[in-house]
Amino acid sequence: MKFISLIILLTLVSFANDTGSKMTPKQLHVLQTVRDVAKSIPDKNGRTYENTLSAICITESDAGDKIIGDYHHKKSITKASLGAMQIRVNTARHVSQYVQKLQWINKLSDIQIAARLLGDTRLSAKVATHYLVLLHNQRSNSFHAVSGYNGGMNNHPYYNRVMKNMAVVDRLVSSGKLS
Repeated sequence: MKFISLIILLTLVSFANDTGSKMTPKQLHVLQTVRDVAKSIPDKNGRTYENTLSAICITESDAGDKIIGDYHHKKSITKASLGAMQIRVNTARHVSQYVQKLQWINKLSDIQIAARLLGDTRLSAKVATHYLVLLHNQRSNSFHAVSGYNGGMNNHPYYNRVMKNMAVVDRLVSSGKLS
């Protein structure tokens, strides 16, 4: 009986470890784009967050598969979370107030920003990376910064999902699927 239990446990672990290999080429491309952008935007201490942002991308949009979130038919699309990194128009405007290279966003209408977030993974990643860097620069630790990405200071369920996806990212990097 113990032997059968061990076989079942090993089978379940192998299925759990296979999560990263189920990524499509498109999802891997989205994650690599996020990583490339994140590597180019350090915080005030020179640290970059490509692994964290990759895990957030998986958590938020299943690595670009679900690019519209928090949307209800009675709500404007400009109020939804959009793109691979699930950025809201208001968040993009907020980040652009702090980042010189993104101030051009303020010249766009809400609909134009929404369209750009939906169609431009690189822009979504830039806004998300600058946002996470701002959170890291302002908050005392990584838990509070990651929680803040999803609108809270102490968001344990969200943080735990991101950390679970961090293991997926680690496997993708160690297997050479992401650099």
